[in-house]
Amino acid sequence: MTSETAALGAGPRGRILVVEGGAGRSPRRFPPRSGRPAPALSVILAAISPQVLLAAEAVDTVHLPAATDAAGVLAHLRATVRHPGPVLVHLGGHLVRNRRTGSAELDLGSTRLPWQTLVDELRLRPVETASLVIADLSADEDVLPPLRVVPSPLGNGLPLWAAVSPDPQQVGTFTRALVETLHGGRPGADGALTPEQLHQQVHSVLRPEVLLVASHSAGQQIFRNTARRLDPAPGVGSGSGPDIPPFDTPPLPADPPTVHLAVAEGAEVAPVDDTADAAAEAAADDDYQQAIGVIVAAADAGEHARAASFARELEREAFAAHGPDAEPSLRVRQVRAHVSRLAGEQAEAAQLYREVALSLLRTRGADDQETRQATANAEACWRAIEDDAEAHRLGRDLLALRRDVPDPRRLRAVEKHLARLDDSTTPAR
Repeated sequence: MTSETAALGAGPRGRILVVEGGAGRSPRRFPPRSGRPAPALSVILAAISPQVLLAAEAVDTVHLPAATDAAGVLAHLRATVRHPGPVLVHLGGHLVRNRRTGSAELDLGSTRLPWQTLVDELRLRPVETASLVIADLSADEDVLPPLRVVPSPLGNGLPLWAAVSPDPQQVGTFTRALVETLHGGRPGADGALTPEQLHQQVHSVLRPEVLLVASHSAGQQIFRNTARRLDPAPGVGSGSGPDIPPFDTPPLPADPPTVHLAVAEGAEVAPVDDTADAAAEAAADDDYQQAIGVIVAAADAGEHARAASFARELEREAFAAHGPDAEPSLRVRQVRAHVSRLAGEQAEAAQLYREVALSLLRTRGADDQETRQATANAEACWRAIEDDAEAHRLGRDLLALRRDVPDPRRLRAVEKHLARLDDSTTPAR
């Protein structure tokens, strides 16, 4: 067990309880083998500050790694429930079925914690006090069907936001998506965010077979909005308009967006026989979608080298078949950028997103939403480059792109960041 306190000043103290249960066995392996263990969640959660995960003035964190004792977990849960301030409970692990009662239980290896026990304890929390349970789980095949009804019994009486996958190796994908989304924040939103403000972006990276449950109250501001964390104090900055924090980065989606190319208005288009090519086009789309699914699954499993190799090969095929500016080619290039970003290759990811943005700029213009998003992705990856010399090398290209895709606030922020890089890479005299 680990405990941590992160204080920001006077105000209500929050509490985070992290419980990492056991792992199931992957049905996709022949013969089956143990899935990725839930304790990997500790690595993911370590990437974010407790006061971002829970927007309180001070946050106590209690972490139960590789929890095996149901009685001990229950004791910590009860202490958390009694806490007077805001509370977030994060559960990771595998759900199994109680053969006698048919109810779901959280597998802790040597013991199990009935899900109903969790519900009964959390019901004791005052309604007016902020409470959220985040569950990143897998489940046995016989557990999922009764949970898929609407509303799911998993969330009955529980302020729950959960993702339950039939594949234990997918445990952690939900949490990683949440952490990445919180790192980007929501520019222009309040200082604290509600779960429903994050649903779309977090859910977009999850596989179709994942059960999503959101039974929490609407409007509860649980998470801190990191896009506002560097807002200048009143009177700070220059110019008549509001200035933008120098390190404020645009939101970076955890899953690359699908690009749909459109013909520019007024352009002449040669007539095509849609009916003749429809079947072949649909088949090609399916082939690319399946291949992209394999690449993303490999990247999510941490097999970045294999995912990058597959993505490069698929990109070569797309270029040869359709050309560099066609929809399949741009989709695959964004997947390459996505894999590079997950592997920590931020410079490569920035260059790939920039190439996509330039292609879209030529075909769809600077005001198109996909062009603007690809530009924002390139900028965010550029800002994440830790090597100042490498970031400085790419800075002029990013500045030129930002000038071509105008946004005065973002352009000013890029110029300031590049100026800092100029200073840091200039040898002292």
